[in-house]
Amino acid sequence: MKKHLFYLLLGVSTFLTAQNKDFKAPSATFSFHPISLPKTECITDEQRTEVMQEIEVNKQAILQKNPSAFQKRGGHPLFILPFRPKTGYSDYGYYSLFNQVDQNLSPNGQLLDYNCGQRTYDWASGNHAGTDYVVWPYPWKKMEEDVMEVIAAAPGIIVDKRDGNFDHNCVNNGNPNWNGIILEHADGSRSWYWHFQNGSSTSKNIGDSVAAGEYLGRAGSSGSSDIPHLHFEVHDSVGNTIDPYAGPCNSMNADSWWINQPAYFVPEILTLSTHNSDDFDTECGVVENTYRELNFDTGETIRFRIFYRDIQLNSNTHITVNKPDGSILYDYDFASPWPDYTAAWAQWNFVADNTWPDGVYTITAQFGGNSYQTIFGIRTNLGTEDLQQTDIAIYPNPTSNKIFVEANSQIEKVEVYDVLGRKVLDVSPLSEKTELNMGSLKTGMYLAVISSEGKKTVKKIVKE
Repeated sequence: MKKHLFYLLLGVSTFLTAQNKDFKAPSATFSFHPISLPKTECITDEQRTEVMQEIEVNKQAILQKNPSAFQKRGGHPLFILPFRPKTGYSDYGYYSLFNQVDQNLSPNGQLLDYNCGQRTYDWASGNHAGTDYVVWPYPWKKMEEDVMEVIAAAPGIIVDKRDGNFDHNCVNNGNPNWNGIILEHADGSRSWYWHFQNGSSTSKNIGDSVAAGEYLGRAGSSGSSDIPHLHFEVHDSVGNTIDPYAGPCNSMNADSWWINQPAYFVPEILTLSTHNSDDFDTECGVVENTYRELNFDTGETIRFRIFYRDIQLNSNTHITVNKPDGSILYDYDFASPWPDYTAAWAQWNFVADNTWPDGVYTITAQFGGNSYQTIFGIRTNLGTEDLQQTDIAIYPNPTSNKIFVEANSQIEKVEVYDVLGRKVLDVSPLSEKTELNMGSLKTGMYLAVISSEGKKTVKKIVKE
């Protein structure tokens, strides 16, 4: 329930300097790109009332078949997060929380979320009544790859289900043609799950029971939406909108409805990667070209990007670039001088000169108490990562011995390299699943180059 992503370019052609004289800092151009979402109309109160009336009709039909289906019992449910990544998804993150429930019911910019902030929106005649978990970065590509699966936040009975509607909407104008599921829980409360991909809904029907964590559908952009996301909305047993997040400015309900309530700010890196172009696709409804590149030659520009969730003023990222032999090429800090952003990305441009040795380089970023890594090659055969990430599953990872590689198509070859760019394993299974024996290899990081249907993808393997 939101408008197009807008990217604001800041700090272009800024040169980095070391904050410690012992650090090596790159002479690199830098740019910062915060993301904002215009706040426009969601569904109207009249449309929400129509949905509730439809639910009551559905409940009467269910009761005719099962008169005891809705005997209220117990207190309100406790939720798990209503989504998960698709099996085999291997990047660090795939979403950010953009909008909360608006606690201030006065419209036209009178905003208040449960934590006394303004991570919400309203419009001339209404207020945002749910929580929006947005697929990001590359939302349309991740939608195409089925990355975000929607699951039941608690056990319940399906009391409404819609499917078959267009799922690449780019206008947030109250469109009622959503795909999704509504569950009623044991106490009579309900959870709403909206904006599914067309055709992705569970095969279960109205009146069927689901368990907590059970698959319901996949995030899309159906109905009043212009970016793939899940709108999660909760009503208590008498139909009042509640906010599952407890906080000092939540006037709707006294306690949290989460088993483990997520923090208000979750500072993390969602992905870090290298690219061959400054271009960044943002056209609504179109699967993005990421311009990702793993292999570079002398004289080429390496564009290194970090995609952040909840980056805050003065938050620090410590970045280290290691050469193939493990020695340090660059070691520097980036302290964000900009206000808090729900999502943003930063780019550093490095030029590889003739002093850079051949092999695989490792970039490590430390942010928010966590460590993240990516790799790139100088004059290697890593190639471009052009297979969909979710086409390939590799598990268990980390591993101490055997690791399995599984694909949706025939795997032609798997080549495993160490961080010096030396090939240590090479198999040609010509099947959709193969096994790699890592038992004789030293502990550390390895790269698996997987070829299928003429395309390649690179996966990181950690040997314990």
